[in-house]
Amino acid sequence: MNRTLFLFLATADEAWIAQHKEALLQDFDLNIFRLGADCQAALADRQPDILLLDTALPDIDAYAMHQAIRDDFSTSDVYQLLLCSEEEAGREDFVGNDFIVKPFSERVFFQKLALLKKTLARERIAREQMSYAQNVAMTAMSSMGELGVVMEFLSKSFSCRTIQSVGELSLKALKQYELDGIIHFTWEGENYTTRTDACEITQEDREHIAQMRTLGRLLELKEQLIVNFEHTSMLIKQMPDDSARCGRIRDNIATLCEGVESRVLGLLLEHDNLLKQQGIRYAVCEIRDSVANLYERQVADMATGRALIAKVTDDFEDAFVHMNIMPDIENLLISQLVTLRQKITDIWTQPDEVEAKLRSVVGSLETLAGEVGACEARLVE
Repeated sequence: MNRTLFLFLATADEAWIAQHKEALLQDFDLNIFRLGADCQAALADRQPDILLLDTALPDIDAYAMHQAIRDDFSTSDVYQLLLCSEEEAGREDFVGNDFIVKPFSERVFFQKLALLKKTLARERIAREQMSYAQNVAMTAMSSMGELGVVMEFLSKSFSCRTIQSVGELSLKALKQYELDGIIHFTWEGENYTTRTDACEITQEDREHIAQMRTLGRLLELKEQLIVNFEHTSMLIKQMPDDSARCGRIRDNIATLCEGVESRVLGLLLEHDNLLKQQGIRYAVCEIRDSVANLYERQVADMATGRALIAKVTDDFEDAFVHMNIMPDIENLLISQLVTLRQKITDIWTQPDEVEAKLRSVVGSLETLAGEVGACEARLVE
């Protein structure tokens, strides 16, 4: 969109003003000054795009005035087109942007202004593009810095071993954003809440969070923002006024809260696995003790059984002597008793194989369970 250029004309030539005023008004927002002092006073209030300065002003040294305008930091950017003599145009201390030597024709004058308009338009576009590039660069740098807060949390969160430590690390991230917030955790019938200003969590705060947890994943209500996950809620009490930064912060807070939720899920899974591992360890110990008891009982039963068989054999031999049984029959019966004792002994030795297999199973379970330790894992210190 083309903008009308603002032009200051400083000249005391009434005839020249009357001749060119209408043409200038068609292309410029025009202010006319007959005195140099008036022009200088107006420059203090508002700067034009172009200063068309006639060096033949009656009340002031206009040539010195154009140098003073360029030397003043607040007016040095004003484009100065001097209507001057050939001698003034050739001076070494000339600091204007351009000049037209008097006398000059209308064609030369308006050609000069047409070229000047194109030049200033290109400069304006270049400035706008540069300003846009600077804004994009600053926004990108800000976004990278803000995203860096999330990345820092994610990298450090793996060292957190409790939900409480995850909450403290989350608060540090919120403080880096210069935000006042509350973080609420809930899991397995337990809950933990903390806030950036270290103040006590009031019952009103708890009721407010409990109500907003039911309103969806992400909710903006006036200046407040809440992000909800299954185990984590992050409430920001005062979002930034800057809409662009507010949008970036909203996205980063949502990402941060998702990272917090992931770490909480990881801790809960670790805790669940630890409990299962402890259960396996307990079962292994029970099986190991049972196998040891079974083996001891088996050895004791085998010894008792052998003693009973030996006694029965001896009793039968004594009985055979008093029964006057023929030697062939007596030897046959004793042989059968010995064979029976050997068969029973062979049967008793078979449980050794079962016991060996049970011990192998116990060894495998111990490897699976690992070294758990005696202390119970806790999620919150």
